Amino acid sequence: MTPAPNTPWRKLKLSYPSVFRNLAVEEALARTLSTGTQNKPTLRLWTNPRTVVVGRFQEAPAEADLRQCELNHVSVARRFTGGGTVFQDEATLNLTLVEKPQEGLASLKFQETNLQLVNEALRDLGLQCSASQNSILTDGRKVCGAAAAVGLHFALWHCSILVNTDTKLLETTLAPSKLPTKDRFVHSRWQEVTTLAAALSKPISLDEVVGSLERTIQAEMVAELETGQLSIEEEKCLEALYSSKYSSHEWNMHGNRPDYAAEPVEGLIRQLPCASAQRP
Repeated sequence: MTPAPNTPWRKLKLSYPSVFRNLAVEEALARTLSTGTQNKPTLRLWTNPRTVVVGRFQEAPAEADLRQCELNHVSVARRFTGGGTVFQDEATLNLTLVEKPQEGLASLKFQETNLQLVNEALRDLGLQCSASQNSILTDGRKVCGAAAAVGLHFALWHCSILVNTDTKLLETTLAPSKLPTKDRFVHSRWQEVTTLAAALSKPISLDEVVGSLERTIQAEMVAELETGQLSIEEEKCLEALYSSKYSSHEWNMHGNRPDYAAEPVEGLIRQLPCASAQRP
């Protein structure tokens, strides 16, 4: 991200017990950026319950072992950004950065800049690591994966840091993604993973990682982080998206729901009242 120095950033420490609502927040932050009164860059730090999260253009049954997910009480959900499938649990730290797109800033550069910020924060914790494409690796193993979406009025980047993630459950639930198939869907590239705690050979808390990320962002971006909350418009958009899209089995399994990309936020909220849907 490249806002002007000393720009105030809004910091959201916002997690819901429902992965479906957590993912709806991500899209709501992006969609309302161009229409709402909230126009500061936003940093969100959050966690999910144990979940397999597939990318926008993936087929969930090809990426997750649905039987193992059911047996282990692991949710399967779809995000609105592209990329590959990831496993998350309460010991996985998710970070989201949202801002208005910078004129002349290419999407690839936007992603590289943010990945380097996280890489620097992990190095400050003592991790020997490097950024590679949309991942951060240590000793050849993936410890962080990222995805992005850039539109006319927003730029959103988010990543998952495996702090003390249950890697055995990850291996069990993501096993089908090791098998390449050929069809119209995007398929994940299997990569060996490790956790931050394992790589450092010592216990580490999510709060320690959060602290390093905040210090790095403030120093590197010359930014002031101001704790905030969702605006009323963001909350309404979140609830509408959650009810009509993210709680849908068809969306989460197959992506067979409209993504409302061209629908104004006001129309989305008006046409899709949250009270009309069944919630998981």
